[in-house]
Amino acid sequence: MKKSITLVASLMLTTLSSLGESIKVPNIVVILADDMGYTDVGFNGCKDIPTPNLDALADSGVRFVQGYVSASVCGPSRAGLLTGRYQQRFGCGENAPEEGWPDKPRCRDAGVPKSEQLISELLKPAGYRTGVIGKWHLGIDEPLRPNSRGFDYYYGFLNGAHSFTHANKVWGKNPGLWPIYRNNEPLDYQGYLTDTFTDESVQFIERNKQRPFFLYLSYNAVHAPWQAPANVADKVSHIADKNRRVYAGMLVSMDDGIGRVIKALKDHGVYDNTVVVFLSDNGVPMTSSASSAPLRGFKGDTYEGGTRVPFVMSWPGKIKAGSRYNHPVSALDLAPTMVRLAGAKPTKKGFDGVDLMPFVKGEKSGRPHEVMWFRRDDDYAIRHKDWKLVWNNGSPSGTRKVELFNLADDPNEKTDLISKHPEKAKELQKQFDAWDSKLPDNAWWGGPANRKR
Repeated sequence: MKKSITLVASLMLTTLSSLGESIKVPNIVVILADDMGYTDVGFNGCKDIPTPNLDALADSGVRFVQGYVSASVCGPSRAGLLTGRYQQRFGCGENAPEEGWPDKPRCRDAGVPKSEQLISELLKPAGYRTGVIGKWHLGIDEPLRPNSRGFDYYYGFLNGAHSFTHANKVWGKNPGLWPIYRNNEPLDYQGYLTDTFTDESVQFIERNKQRPFFLYLSYNAVHAPWQAPANVADKVSHIADKNRRVYAGMLVSMDDGIGRVIKALKDHGVYDNTVVVFLSDNGVPMTSSASSAPLRGFKGDTYEGGTRVPFVMSWPGKIKAGSRYNHPVSALDLAPTMVRLAGAKPTKKGFDGVDLMPFVKGEKSGRPHEVMWFRRDDDYAIRHKDWKLVWNNGSPSGTRKVELFNLADDPNEKTDLISKHPEKAKELQKQFDAWDSKLPDNAWWGGPANRKR
């Protein structure tokens, strides 16, 4: 019986049947930047930082003008991306604690619970070779690490931030120097992490070019600490501001790496059958030299600057090159999109995201999402079509009042319309409260204060 199942699975590795035609399933590469500004890339209007490879990727596919993540900080955003479900549903509304690891018990169960299925856990049974390279931030304890969550191969670090140049082989007091792992083995490390993550990704592609693969390349660039490599200095020397120049150097290094990944796909003859996605995990910190202007807000906010990110998808011959998609889409949409393309079984609990391909190809009109929800700590927002209700209390630029915006007329959230449209505000508040009331408390930091106001 097991042999029969294995045979069937192997036959599904390379082909799916659709309308009587045999179609090869695509490889999937998701590239995630860390804390990158919406307007710090050429395809979104950046003038001072050269990003030729990201611009070429955008030109080869579709740019999502209103691309969102489900959270304004790193861990919850990644949890939403990899599950296709609002991370608040399973208690991941805030970054998991890492202080005190490995001695403090609360660190051991902090991460995406095993009751949730990641993209990797859905694609692997469909015959995909799966790899994650870079920042994890979804659980430090071994049962929550990548190799226990459907990834065949892992190279990177487990926590939320790391030095780009040094690492310790053993745990210490400084999380920024915690180990770099290959699978579950800590390594001696020297180099520049962005380059190393690129090298590992190129090798992963080479090793798996004969089979369908899913690569999740999770750069820690351009997250703090701001450390740029010397080999890109000439590309950013025109930037006068020192801090901006360092940030730009980090971004240029990542852009160079993405160019190398695309080249590897082409060199190994798999580029035309590979879906490549690029996005950031959230907006820019208030303290960085990155920019999401003119969008309002920063990382940690539920304003647009916290959750709206650069977002592109490319698939040669399948997605029209140089296209723009103007309706809101979400990182939550990646899991259902990839699962459908792979012919894999969806999560048993159901996705909050949707398959984007029919919308991108023009087979479906209208909006993929009528409503979008955001909640981080006691900050929250609800977007219903073009109306957005926002409460930012403890966030970097919080106003500690409920605000109402119409994003069609005011995408930069400059004009609060709550006094002019109080009924619309009440309507959206009621919608949000109904959604929020069904959610559990944050698993590690307690319940969100907005339900207690």
